[in-house]
Order: sequence, then structure tokens, then C-alpha cells
Amino acid sequence: YCDCFANGDFCSNCNCNNCYNNIEHEMERFKAIKACLDRNPEAFRPKIGKGKLGDIKPRHNKGCNCKRSGCLKNYCECYEAKIMCSSICKCIGCKNYEESPERKTLMSMPNYIEIRTYEHDIQNGKPSNFLKQSQIKSDRLPFACITWQVVEATCSCLLAQAEEAEKEYYSVCLAEKMILEEFGRCLMQI
Repeated sequence: YCDCFANGDFCSNCNCNNCYNNIEHEMERFKAIKACLDRNPEAFRPKIGKGKLGDIKPRHNKGCNCKRSGCLKNYCECYEAKIMCSSICKCIGCKNYEESPERKTLMSMPNYIEIRTYEHDIQNGKPSNFLKQSQIKSDRLPFACITWQVVEATCSCLLAQAEEAEKEYYSVCLAEKMILEEFGRCLMQI
């Protein structure tokens, strides 16, 4: 269960109890590694591999197991590695695929770091790249931001919140609150 051991590294500044994954217990560690490899020869292979010959992008060797994130949050190992889910993933309700409107909308939005950099630059009186980009697109009318893809992605997010509230048997009041909060997050991103 130790990430250091799974990565083939010695433990360093982690929260292990009675840790044997260090130089003092090198013999026990070697035996444990051998036992793991005997059971599973691919035990220490990285989860995100280079892919097969001819593949351009890396791929997940085991696939993700997402249940509620739609594979569009950093809980998803594929999304965190900036790769799309594949046929080996065991995810439910996946939206992390090439033609997904939700994924396209999410990828087209400026991320939090870009916005924070913009705010920091404005406070310090510096023009930022973010500001320059927004000035370039200033000829777009406000309603041009709300495309059918954005509407569909927003509706999908709202429906996902409603489904979660229904599955968890939340009260109508709490379900409405969850949906309205999600709508607020969607509007902030638009």
C-alpha cells in the first residue's frame, strides 16, 4: 500500500508505520520485492506508459476506475496525466474522450493558474499574456461565449449533480442547493 515501495523507491518522509522499506532492512525489502514480482511480474511497472510502437501519446497501463468524477477531475489518473481514457479503463460515466463536449469545454477554458497570474499581474501593474489574449478576442459578443457545446456541458454537469443527489437520497432542498452551486461554478467558468 506504500506509494514509495510501489514506485521502487526507498521510503522518504512518508507516513509509514513500522517501515521496512529502507536501507536498514534491505534484505527484507529485497524478499518482499521478489515475492511481489513472483505474483505479478508487472507489479513495479509505471501506471502511465509510453504506449505501443507507433503511438504518439502515452497511455495508462491499467486504466482508471472512476465512478463519479466523469473522468474530468484530478481524481482520475488518466485526466491527471493529461491523457484520454481508453478501452482498458473501468470508469463509469466517462467524459474524458476525444469528442466529449464536456472535455472540449473544460479544455478550452483558462485554468485557475492563468487567472491567478492575471490577477497578480494586474495588482503589480504589469500587462499579462492573459490580458493580451482577452483583448484579441474582444470582438466577440458576450452571447458568442454561450455555444450549444457550452449549454450541453453545463446541462450535463447539472444533471450529474441531480443524479448524485437522487442516488444518495438527499432532500429536495439539498439537491436544489447542489444543482445551483454547480450552475454557479459553470457560470464562473463561462
